[in-house]
Amino acid sequence: MIFQLFPHLSVRVFIYTLAPSQERPLRISAIRDHLAKKEIGIMDRCILYGKEVNNDDEGTREELALTDVANDFLDDEDFLRVHVPGYMSRLDNLSTCKCQIKLDREAEQFKSIYFTPNTVSAAKTAAAGLCQLTSRVVSGELDNGFAVIRPPGHHAEPGLAGGYCVINNVAVAAAFARERLGLKKVLIVDWDVHHGNGTQSIFLNDPSVLYFSVHRYHNGNYFPFLRNAGPTTVGTSSGSGYNVNIGWNRNGFGNDEYYAVWEKVLMKIGREFEPELVLVSAGFDAAKGDMGECNVTPKCFANLTKSLKCLAGGKVVCALEGGYVRSVLAVCVESVITSLLENEVENEEYIEDEEEEEEEECISRNDILACINANARQSIQLTIECHKPYWSCFRDEEKNKVDSYVEEKKEN
Repeated sequence: MIFQLFPHLSVRVFIYTLAPSQERPLRISAIRDHLAKKEIGIMDRCILYGKEVNNDDEGTREELALTDVANDFLDDEDFLRVHVPGYMSRLDNLSTCKCQIKLDREAEQFKSIYFTPNTVSAAKTAAAGLCQLTSRVVSGELDNGFAVIRPPGHHAEPGLAGGYCVINNVAVAAAFARERLGLKKVLIVDWDVHHGNGTQSIFLNDPSVLYFSVHRYHNGNYFPFLRNAGPTTVGTSSGSGYNVNIGWNRNGFGNDEYYAVWEKVLMKIGREFEPELVLVSAGFDAAKGDMGECNVTPKCFANLTKSLKCLAGGKVVCALEGGYVRSVLAVCVESVITSLLENEVENEEYIEDEEEEEEEECISRNDILACINANARQSIQLTIECHKPYWSCFRDEEKNKVDSYVEEKKEN
């Protein structure tokens, strides 16, 4: 099911729910219901486009009249730019299967995947909705947007489903933006607590798509349990330097650590890369109170989004990935959408509300690395070292430090 919201100012929101399945549609309805609250005021700034859904007493969802967005907007070639033909054929065969036992057996061939008779069409519709939104942002019809879609996508590899992901929505949208919309450079920012192994594998040797991920890594001992989710995986061939991983090796990191990542790594590379579009794999399982055991607040997600609007002329499109505690998820989505709706793009300073200032250890941008967790600082610095050969922003910063040190010695 798709709900399309057209905000009066800038953002378009796709709210998508699956047919009844183990990939819980309540995540989407929780976001929709939260945004619909009068005191939130988000819906007042949006135009609803589409049809409602009915819930019965058991929480299942009845589909009303719905245009098949996937068939209308995307063709096979759009999916084949990121997924191999054999895998897409396999999915198409599944879409005609009505036997749940057979679907369960097929799902067992993948890691953390569930199939229902509607899964493949749902996944295609999610990707198509994101591409439609991306097209309207790139054309200038909309300033930016948030696609609230399920199933998620960033774990889906060229020939493998995994981690609840069947089709890699953001990857399909990035390839669509290049091939169909004529863009030359796309930045993908992935702040989900899990590494987007699928997105990385799709663009690993592609210099036109810069993939940036900050996630729990634990030296490959955190889902998806891959060693190549670490900082030394920088890309291959002509794509070297265009794959950037910051992997946390412990839990509990919060606002200051993420602000440090943005200030010291992402925004530096982003300004040098000069993307024409920013796509965000917006998972919220790193949020305080969610299953990722991190402590990022909704206000922090809003500030991170605000900084991204300094890139690509503000053309930022977010797509929902993880986020499993519905009350936490809904508030985080609200914060990001509110940030997208703001007309003014502020400088990249991270200013908390007065009542939150006492919780922030670092209020100076100049010393943010010095006052964050030492383990997080090490992860950030390792990523910088791995990417110095590819990005002049890091080499110039090192040269400036050396020059400052020499001048200081001369004065003394």
